Amino acid sequence: MSTNTDPTTAIDHPTNGKVDLYDDHPAPPTDTAASKRPGRRRWLLAGLGVAAVGVAGVGIVAATSGDDDATVDEPVTIRTATAETVDLVEFTDLDGTLSYAETTTVTASADGLVTEIAAVDELLEQGAVAYATDGRPAVVLYGDVPLYRELTIDAEGDDVLLLEQNLSALGYHVAELDDDGFPVDEDLVVDGVYDEATGEAVERWQDDLGVEPTGVVLPTDVIVLPGPSEVTEANADVGDRLTPGAPVLTLNQAAIVTAGPSTATGGEIELFVTDGQAIETGAVVYAIDDTPFTAIVTDVVVDRDLEDGVDPGDDVRAVEEMLVALDYDAGGDLVVDDVFDDATETAIEDWQDDLANTFDAVDVNGRIDPDDLVVVEPGTTVGTVDLTTDDTVVATGTTLWTTTTATTERIVTTSIPVADQDQMPVGGEVTIELPDGEQLTGVVTSVASTSSVDPTDPNAVPEFAVEITLASVPDSVAEIDELDVEVKLVDEMATGVTAVPASALVAVGDGTYAVEVVDGGTTQFVAVVPGMFNDGLVEVDGIAVGTEVVVAS
Repeated sequence: MSTNTDPTTAIDHPTNGKVDLYDDHPAPPTDTAASKRPGRRRWLLAGLGVAAVGVAGVGIVAATSGDDDATVDEPVTIRTATAETVDLVEFTDLDGTLSYAETTTVTASADGLVTEIAAVDELLEQGAVAYATDGRPAVVLYGDVPLYRELTIDAEGDDVLLLEQNLSALGYHVAELDDDGFPVDEDLVVDGVYDEATGEAVERWQDDLGVEPTGVVLPTDVIVLPGPSEVTEANADVGDRLTPGAPVLTLNQAAIVTAGPSTATGGEIELFVTDGQAIETGAVVYAIDDTPFTAIVTDVVVDRDLEDGVDPGDDVRAVEEMLVALDYDAGGDLVVDDVFDDATETAIEDWQDDLANTFDAVDVNGRIDPDDLVVVEPGTTVGTVDLTTDDTVVATGTTLWTTTTATTERIVTTSIPVADQDQMPVGGEVTIELPDGEQLTGVVTSVASTSSVDPTDPNAVPEFAVEITLASVPDSVAEIDELDVEVKLVDEMATGVTAVPASALVAVGDGTYAVEVVDGGTTQFVAVVPGMFNDGLVEVDGIAVGTEVVVAS
């Protein structure tokens, strides 16, 4: 809000026996939109494209109220504001917690007896059984869209697409053949439409899992994970009875490191990592037939040859950052940017020359072959090493070890009543408010497929657990491990409405409302219809944008 200070004069304002215009204005009625529903609800000014309502002192030389005999008495000071165009938003506030997304907790989606469960340190990959209840497995699928409904013929959507993508990756995309080699069904088309081919692929998948091939997939049949995950804790044992929402497994994000191209099939491997080792950028992590493979710690994809003349890009910058970290800065000439120049080439040659002192197969050529790099995310550590030094690598792609990543990603967790589930779809944006009032943007990344109820609260309603990913975190909370925040859900929005400070609104005795409008050197009352309220602002119909109104002192 901008405040202007103009010379003020005073004026006698007749009241006509209705209201004292210079006492605080009466409060808005209790039946306004702000009181439609119970709950922790506030009216807030939308953050974008909103003009603040300025308050100023103004000089008035005369007043009119319909009384021709009104006269100017002793001067009084009045404050005014200008009606502005604003966006008003109605929010429902939910309690949330800001924390690190270090682990994922798999919770039970249905009642049942645990008949199978993954072991600690087990790597859960696509198609693996995480656990089973009453003999029915919960299978790992990759993706970012939870299954929240029964999937069967004629269903369409992103959840169907996720199912089809996973079926295809698991080998169920090709039609089943009869004994004569002819297809008995159609090939699966990955298109987000659950048709007969999708159902037939599901039936074959179910049959292989050892369950009844119904062609119908229930939310309880799958666990959607972003990728391979390592079990860090088993929260239940075989024979335990689960209830919906009970923790079953605790997981860390994981990745699988496979052997890169070797100089000869069946090459001899040398390993330079051990279980639990942190991966540092520029470290040689293994070698095959004396060809080294170097770790580059980055979240940038490096998948092209980097050499003189290559287009600028983030991958060039990532390699330059690695070279500088290893003190290969071309005598101080290397500039970390996205341009592959002579200094970049020289730095690479210096690095390769030192590698060649240890590994005979290194070619000192001033270029980067992406096959010679092992790209790992920041915070990655070695999980379980599957091979040992001098083992024979059967082929390119052989699993060497798994990794886990201690992510620095910040998330907000909250829960939403079942009745309001539609307000937080996966992929939808929400506003996160910090204790100091700063607002951040978050994206809903997961919604529990089953609801839970707080057993300690007799008045609790069923709620879905929700996880929200933050695009950025301000420095003020960057070092805070855990923080209580508010998750703000938009209930209603009024865009481009005329608004004035709520203190300008005057309740008239017959249940109507007015504002006192400054007109030249006088004021007069103009009837208005109030709408939405907002932290000190009110939408009004009856005056134009730019109208100057009197506000209570």
